[in-house]
Amino acid sequence: MKLKHWTGIFLLCILILPVSATAREGARNWHIINRLRLEYDDNIRQVDRDTTSSWKIIEELEFQINFNLEQTFVGLRYKPSFIWWENRSEDSTDLHHDFDFILNHEFSPNVTLSVKDTFRYAELPELIERGVVVRQENDFIYNMLKAALTYRWRPKTRLEVAGRYDLLRYDEDEVADRHDYDLYVFGLSMMHSLLPETTVGGEFRYESLDYEDVVRDLGDEIHRIRRDSESYQFGGVMEHMFNPSLLGNARAGLQYKDYEDSDISSETAPYIDGAITYVLSPATRITTGASYSLFDANIFPYANQTRARLYGSIAHDLTARVTFTLAGNYTRGEYKEGDIPAEIREQYEVPEGSESEDIYQLSSRIVYQVNRNNWVELGWQYVKLDTDVRMEYERNRFNVGWRARL
Repeated sequence: MKLKHWTGIFLLCILILPVSATAREGARNWHIINRLRLEYDDNIRQVDRDTTSSWKIIEELEFQINFNLEQTFVGLRYKPSFIWWENRSEDSTDLHHDFDFILNHEFSPNVTLSVKDTFRYAELPELIERGVVVRQENDFIYNMLKAALTYRWRPKTRLEVAGRYDLLRYDEDEVADRHDYDLYVFGLSMMHSLLPETTVGGEFRYESLDYEDVVRDLGDEIHRIRRDSESYQFGGVMEHMFNPSLLGNARAGLQYKDYEDSDISSETAPYIDGAITYVLSPATRITTGASYSLFDANIFPYANQTRARLYGSIAHDLTARVTFTLAGNYTRGEYKEGDIPAEIREQYEVPEGSESEDIYQLSSRIVYQVNRNNWVELGWQYVKLDTDVRMEYERNRFNVGWRARL
């Protein structure tokens, strides 16, 4: 595919030019990090039977550039990843591109702007943003652009206006027709410090989700399925420092979701999202959180899911040079027959009643710092998909790697 080659060349040129200029000036505002891993994957096609395993060699080269000016910070990161598969008949290599751009600007002590763009090009994807598992269906482009303007209205009160635009584009038409989408988000919040350790506020959030929604049947007839939706959230926010080692935050309120297809009933439901960070000791850090809300459905032909999520992680410094991390994530999605567009229900056989999906993710990593610029890593990743709406699978990946700052 020519797109991936031109994308890589373009992004590499963006990074090389500033590096050359700053190198001549002697400034060290850039970094190059190389990561080489050997991995064993016991279920490369993510199926529930007749699984195929393979060894992989993964080479990642990461370029970082930061510009710190008087009132402005600019950060650029480009990471191409090359993967060679020892036992994958359809294609033995993949090439991925990650590009991140960050801009923070202070117009005045009371007005600040932050902008972040995240670009991903992936072949045969496994995971995209927002914690959603994606099948290895097709090459895709994913981009997320978000911006926030913060105004400190009073010494203890701040206002924030934020926006975000996400897009997902698959390469093949048959996959794109069902999975391409555009997501538009607008948010408004006001936060007030009641006490030095407690901040409370209110928020409003609007989301518009537009799917491609084109379906071709066996006779090559095109049906346009309406899965688009609009969502509104109204709620409160609290941030509280229980002590210097324990910090918590939470969002909660009501969510209203309306659908373009008039045969899908609009819904009102509570939403909640909270997290706690605990610094048990200088060597141990724990984070845990949970969320519940109406959410976009990444499974065709549903227009919605009710999603609950639990997650947690612990990082512990075994010694001054050895760090151990363990992270877990459980996601449950509920899908209703009533959330399938009417045209699909009329022309195709669809599941009756409600369906559910459980996703279990567990990972661990040990990192040994050999010296200032070199690390050795040992990792394990486990995923289990227990579902009524697509093929179930279990997958283990074990890897050993070397990371070097050049």
